Amino acid sequence: MIKKDLLVRKWQVFIVVVLSITLLAVVAPLVGQAQNTDDAISLGISPQVLDLTVNPGEKISNTFRLTNASDEAVVIKVIPKNFTPRGEEGAVDLTVDDTTYSLAEWIDVSPTETIVESKKTADFDVSIQVPEDAEPGSHFGSVVFQTIPPEQEGSAALVSQEIAPVILVRVAGDIKEDAEIIELKTTKSFYSLENNVELLSRIKNTGSVHFKPTGRLVIKNMLGNEVANLELDKRNVLPDSIRQISTTWASEGLKFGRYTATLTLVFGDEDQIRTSEHSFYYFPYQIILPFIIVIVLIVYVFVRYRGRLAKALRVLSGKDTEK
Repeated sequence: MIKKDLLVRKWQVFIVVVLSITLLAVVAPLVGQAQNTDDAISLGISPQVLDLTVNPGEKISNTFRLTNASDEAVVIKVIPKNFTPRGEEGAVDLTVDDTTYSLAEWIDVSPTETIVESKKTADFDVSIQVPEDAEPGSHFGSVVFQTIPPEQEGSAALVSQEIAPVILVRVAGDIKEDAEIIELKTTKSFYSLENNVELLSRIKNTGSVHFKPTGRLVIKNMLGNEVANLELDKRNVLPDSIRQISTTWASEGLKFGRYTATLTLVFGDEDQIRTSEHSFYYFPYQIILPFIIVIVLIVYVFVRYRGRLAKALRVLSGKDTEK
């Protein structure tokens, strides 16, 4: 009996040791991850978007201010790059290659590398020299501020971080301003009791220069009454690209029937106008269907038992009494 109890205790000790080792194996990486998160580099840049209009042969200067909000000093390297639009949400792909609307080769930055202390800011002077023979229209790129991680022996390689403001340059001259509304739609065709309707406007820039259109979305019900007048968010639309802009109609109360949204878009120096319409429907079946079912039941009872009902009415009126 004593040997059996001793064996049981040994197994208990063994299980406790195994569980402790397993727990350490699981918790240790999590602790490391939490520490890495706390030590993450946090950078800010101002301005985030630089939109300039220049003449061929002109040189223009500006300043970017970088803020290091992290707890450690960082080494910053600055690299001018071009970019191309990606998708319709405003995302871009940075590249060192030339593009149709290249800008990077015109950009000069000082300093190109420096140390920014913790909780401090550093200014970077950026000059853009536009060639005499620059093609009129839009040219766009960025100045990429890249961290250079310190080399540490016996540890995993640290990941470099980047922050890149957008630079849009409009070169004066014989430019073309043109656009079309590719599509105006809602995320659904039919709604029931939803209060929010998301309208998506897809705008294509078919000109040679970027623009930031203004616009309004007017929504009317099936009686032609205006129920909403919404402002379109102002977003840059680059040449040869499509920009999707989301607008939400937030309303309360019961809605029924056909609704029509009309988008009026204004863009360019001459305030050109484009319009588009889209219809969607509200059918609150959760409320209407029970009402319809009650009506159908009433009609069914009336038709099915109309003879008895007629006789009962005659009796109640005294016209069917025995003579």
